[in-house]
Amino acid sequence: MSAELSPVSENGRSDVPNPTAKEDVVFDLLKNDRRRMVMSLLAEEAEPVTIGDIAGTIAADEADETPAPEKVYKSVYVSLQQTHLPKLAENGVIEYNRSTGTIAPGPNLEKVLLYVEPSSVRDIWQSEELIIGFVGLTVTLAAVIGIPLVSVVAAEVWAVVFFTAIICLNFYRLFA
Repeated sequence: MSAELSPVSENGRSDVPNPTAKEDVVFDLLKNDRRRMVMSLLAEEAEPVTIGDIAGTIAADEADETPAPEKVYKSVYVSLQQTHLPKLAENGVIEYNRSTGTIAPGPNLEKVLLYVEPSSVRDIWQSEELIIGFVGLTVTLAAVIGIPLVSVVAAEVWAVVFFTAIICLNFYRLFA
């Protein structure tokens, strides 16, 4: 599976009409924590943001304190300005205006973010499946050993009910 990325020049126009980029280009963009954080922050913004705002957020995260120490902030700011933002802009992931120092989501941001599964979403789904599975196992075993009220329904029926619930949860996850 490959993503179609449209390289964008500094004037904001695509230099090549929808060239196909290999996954290694996408993974190269995603391999750096600061680039991933820029993309994540921009995905949440409706308006352009400044390099300073992005650098401040990333620096505070890296330093585990707000505001971040000036040394950390400067390091993040310089690396964004010289390396990460140009690379993201070159691939159309962001729109980067050097003269105003603003950054906005680019036409390829969503295409690249498809390769990133938010851990909070993944953890929620996994915990729901685990809970349904654990409750299903407990109820099924209770039916097997003859616990009143639960054993009124056959253990096989309980197993089918809980397996069905897990399958439905996964279908919902896939198609929602």
